[in-house]
Amino acid sequence: MKKLLSLSLAAAAAASLAGFSHSSLAQAQLSGTPDELREFLYPRPNTVNINGEGELTAYKDTAKVSLIVTSEERSLSQAMKVNQALRLELIQEFVTAGIPTDAINNSKFSSSPQFGLFGRNPNSFEVSARMEIQVTREEHLQLLAAAADEHDEVVFESTAFEHSEEDDFEDQVREIAVQDVMAQKAYYESSLGLELKAVNFFYGGIRRMARAMPQAMMAQEMAMDASGGRASSSVSLAAPAVAPTFDEVEYQTNINVVFEIVDED
Repeated sequence: MKKLLSLSLAAAAAASLAGFSHSSLAQAQLSGTPDELREFLYPRPNTVNINGEGELTAYKDTAKVSLIVTSEERSLSQAMKVNQALRLELIQEFVTAGIPTDAINNSKFSSSPQFGLFGRNPNSFEVSARMEIQVTREEHLQLLAAAADEHDEVVFESTAFEHSEEDDFEDQVREIAVQDVMAQKAYYESSLGLELKAVNFFYGGIRRMARAMPQAMMAQEMAMDASGGRASSSVSLAAPAVAPTFDEVEYQTNINVVFEIVDED
């Protein structure tokens, strides 16, 4: 019995010694988010975040108008000829009014046979072609609307407004945001007796906010011609389908710059 007790005590002592040896060799465990661990291992110097904003307003000065010209004739070749003749007539009218030739494009030509109620042969052929015209003046926009009113074969499909100086305005609004940051930096340095050094920044991108003209003003503007008088009734009727003037667009951005407080000592 004494022999068994001695063996048990020896085994317990050995196990205790092994546990002590293992715990003495174990390393400390760190836990936390990546940012928390980074701050623990590589503490940052004193920093200040300064946010700058930039904003500019411009007008969409270019309109891309899509007109659909449709002709229907007994034969496909005749429908194509009539369609082409009408498009050439419209182009001549637009060029005479001052729209550049290279701003007028024909695209997406299509044709389809028209069948009667009975019979397997087509009674006629319908040909459609899209004309895309780029204009920069309001009176030219009114001219295109009038063309759709005057010709049953012409449909004013859509208008897309763009700002031709978009890239330049994006550069300008970024510069304004940076200047805002630097003006605040200079103020804090002067007021608090600090020296700040840029160490990082976060760019918020460009936001373009379009602001359309109110509907009541749209109808009034559409009814006026370029000389200040009343436009023709055909143009006035087109007011609901065509925006009268080019929409306003606002460019916005922000930039957040991280500055380190320089320790002169």
